[in-house]
Amino acid sequence: MPDAPRAATRREGFTLVEVMVAIVILSIGVLGLAATAGVVVRQMTGSVHQSVAATVAYSRMERIRTGNCVAMKDSSGTATTRNVKERWVIVGTSGSHALVVYDTITFTLRGKTKQQAYITEYPCDPI
Repeated sequence: MPDAPRAATRREGFTLVEVMVAIVILSIGVLGLAATAGVVVRQMTGSVHQSVAATVAYSRMERIRTGNCVAMKDSSGTATTRNVKERWVIVGTSGSHALVVYDTITFTLRGKTKQQAYITEYPCDPI
């Protein structure tokens, strides 16, 4: 006796087309994540350089603030700290009751030279 034709049975699982579509969608997501990671790393590197520059300026301002007003009046200088170039000019105000400090910070960020300028005024005790 010949075998009776079998009814098609439904197998559990995914078809080849479904698997390929899932792989394409997953690949697009992973590529997007990788591209975003590169941008985040560049931004973090820039933030580190800017933080170092601000710290260098802050340190200079603190040294000037705690120094001798009369000795520092109308002086200037340059320094390089952690690959950050700094140039400052100290100007005494009329009557020498205050110092105005101009501090320019220069650093390299992604191959480009950047500058940040800080200006502040410190009171001097009258003699």
